[in-house]
Amino acid sequence: MTVVETYLDLDILINGGMDAFILVVLARLIRLPVRPGLILVAALLGEIPVILACYSAPPWTTLSKWIIPFLMVGAAFPTRRLRTYMKSLVGFWLLSAGLGGFVYAIWGWVQFDSGLGTELFSLALNNLWILPLGGFMWWFLQHLWQRWQAKHSVLEQVIYDIEIDFGAEEQKVVNVKAMLDTGNHLKDPMTGFPVILLEEEVAATSLPDDVRSFLTIPWKDYADPWPLLWRFSPSLVKHLVFIPFQAIDRQSWLLGIRPERVTCYDKSGSQQIQATVALVKQVLSSEGEYQALLHPEHLQKGGD
Repeated sequence: MTVVETYLDLDILINGGMDAFILVVLARLIRLPVRPGLILVAALLGEIPVILACYSAPPWTTLSKWIIPFLMVGAAFPTRRLRTYMKSLVGFWLLSAGLGGFVYAIWGWVQFDSGLGTELFSLALNNLWILPLGGFMWWFLQHLWQRWQAKHSVLEQVIYDIEIDFGAEEQKVVNVKAMLDTGNHLKDPMTGFPVILLEEEVAATSLPDDVRSFLTIPWKDYADPWPLLWRFSPSLVKHLVFIPFQAIDRQSWLLGIRPERVTCYDKSGSQQIQATVALVKQVLSSEGEYQALLHPEHLQKGGD
């Protein structure tokens, strides 16, 4: 039996270089910023299984190989969005499996250093089926991942970050994702401002107290809710508006709120937009990708 010498510094260099390369390629594929400092931190975390393999028992080494990728992706691409993190994690696994398997096979086939580990790498007829099966599984999984990525790439082109300040004292502003809706033609009947549709549940905690109190009244039961608003609080007339829209069987109303400030963020920066915010009960995106709908004019000329 031959003795195989392992050089820890060489293993660390090769493993760290491959991890850094995979993370950079992944960032380019899913259009995440490449931060060299964070990539370095992630690559250093990836060295933990290499070191444990030399100085620790197998159970800890195996456990670290499962846990460390979660930490590496989190360190390289810090984000509060679970969807972005999971997309990065799946992409890292797929790239690692594909590239790692390719390098492993080439290493053994060319008989580099007379084999892999303590045994010679060889393929027999009875285990040849592993290659096409492994290749097909990797192709299928990366195909699903690319379709998932392509779908969200299209959405990212029409989804924007918006910040809404309703002017409530000691209340936080609302930060949500808003999708550009070309079918949204609603406008404030008094000011003519384009309307942003916003999920009521998202806005509830950031509304002024008098507005939240009015929401508890069944104002939708009234054919004309304007007299009700005047009786409830005449001062709210400056801040609230009823926006008519045509439902399936009748005309109905949306409660609109004129916020103090609305800021829209995109890749080119930020801009203040003039808008009235209409509250809707229903969830706008079943997958939680956005919580508001922008009017086309908001991006054409800032809503002015």
